[in-house]
Amino acid sequence: MKIINNFSLDLSDLPATTEARNFTVAGSNGAVFSLEIKNEDSYYYNFTTNLFQAGKARLDNKMITGSSYRGSVTFPTITDDDHYDIFLFAEKDTQHAAYREVRFGDGTIDINSSTGSNSLLMQKIIYQYTDLTLTLSTYNPTAAFTIGSLVNDTLTLSRGKNRGKVPFTISCNSSTGASFKILKQPTPNDVLTFVSPTVGSAPEKLPGENEYPAVSNTDTVNGDVSSGIKVVMDTNVADKMKVGDRITGNAALNAATVTVVALNPDTDNVKEFSMSEEIAIADGLTLSFSNRMNYQWPLDSVNNITEGMIVVPSTNVTAGTRVGRYLDSLTIFTDTELEKKIVRNRAPALNTKNQKPTVVKGLVTVQPGNFVFNKQQALALAGDAMKIGGYGVDKILKVHGYEVKFTNLAIALTKVTTTTTAASSSSTSVVLTARDGILNGTSTVSGIGIDPGVANPTVNSGANATGAGTVVLSAAQTLENGITLTFDGAGKTATITGEIEIIKAGTADAVLRFDVEKLLTSA
Repeated sequence: MKIINNFSLDLSDLPATTEARNFTVAGSNGAVFSLEIKNEDSYYYNFTTNLFQAGKARLDNKMITGSSYRGSVTFPTITDDDHYDIFLFAEKDTQHAAYREVRFGDGTIDINSSTGSNSLLMQKIIYQYTDLTLTLSTYNPTAAFTIGSLVNDTLTLSRGKNRGKVPFTISCNSSTGASFKILKQPTPNDVLTFVSPTVGSAPEKLPGENEYPAVSNTDTVNGDVSSGIKVVMDTNVADKMKVGDRITGNAALNAATVTVVALNPDTDNVKEFSMSEEIAIADGLTLSFSNRMNYQWPLDSVNNITEGMIVVPSTNVTAGTRVGRYLDSLTIFTDTELEKKIVRNRAPALNTKNQKPTVVKGLVTVQPGNFVFNKQQALALAGDAMKIGGYGVDKILKVHGYEVKFTNLAIALTKVTTTTTAASSSSTSVVLTARDGILNGTSTVSGIGIDPGVANPTVNSGANATGAGTVVLSAAQTLENGITLTFDGAGKTATITGEIEIIKAGTADAVLRFDVEKLLTSA
């Protein structure tokens, strides 16, 4: 019996353009095989014409001479995603090497990583994809200031391939009546990338965790509660409490974990709320409400999230939040030579909870699981879409699978130009057709008539506005009506330029965002 020991062919994703790949069938001298390749439209590869055709075709009953047979396959250019099923048949008195099976995380067989076969057929698959789009953009993650229009730049890439240095230009405009001022020049560590998973509705308490760490608010009961779960307060409940808050205030409440279930449960009294269980409460009693806070939360997908990644600030996210492991510890004999830290409970930053991932074409696309924050988060976070990622090229690789390099990064402001609408004689006041983009205390002015013997004067007041008007300069000038003046130091349009080299592209479209809050101020 003769053996086919190995089938060697680059099974990585194909680019959209034509590519030839060599293959080797290794085995015993005299082993016989047939090779058939079929695309998703059930067209067969003709090894003579190197084209796909409707009629059945294959490399038929070829014999290995020596220890291997070598050939090549030319894959065509495509306009939509394609795939190629590859069938290697052992013929006559030949068989495949022993089967060694590999499975994906979802339990399905990874045919490309498995070797050998327990039948006369060995099967492989190659996927071919249309080009990817990598977008470069500006971004203000905390909305510290308002950005007007954006101009992005895009690159077209093949999955998993490289591309040499490509120049790019992106820009953003300030909002109406506001101006930009440069804080610093950009570096690769100013590029933010993130995934956007959705938080589940039910956080999970960790061992040793205090879910109600602090009183958030108080209010006074208006009327005895002798039975039932509804309580009327002195003020609007929406201003004092949230659903999920723990309620304390008397012995019965303090001894149990009673929570707020609904605000205004009957939709007719904004000062009423309902409790999770019946507790007698006296009129005039002051109740304390403690927001529920948790470290551990479920996510619809923890794929591409790693420990240490930041959570981009948003309404319900605790400031300074990162993905991090949980540690419940106690320090004993503090400030003595016997001081010791005892770890009582711990939890990893990420936990799939034994849930299977979703695998599509060999890639994990969704992996449900839990993750842990370094800081507790309020129950209001439930159901939110988060942004989890980080800064720099290493996070681009972890989040999107793109290995990139930036060079020659720079940011510049477009100088503001406008004209005078009246002459001025030895005056610091200058009347302009427009003032948008000029910044008081920062912008300097140059142009015909500006005294060349001294430093360009600064705009002291009158700017930070829209439309025509008068600005006041730091030095008196004599200027004609209708001359063009240029204002430097601030501007409405910030432009980032540079070069990006793609060492290896990822497997999906991606957006790389320059955090302009690190580069600019706006006023």
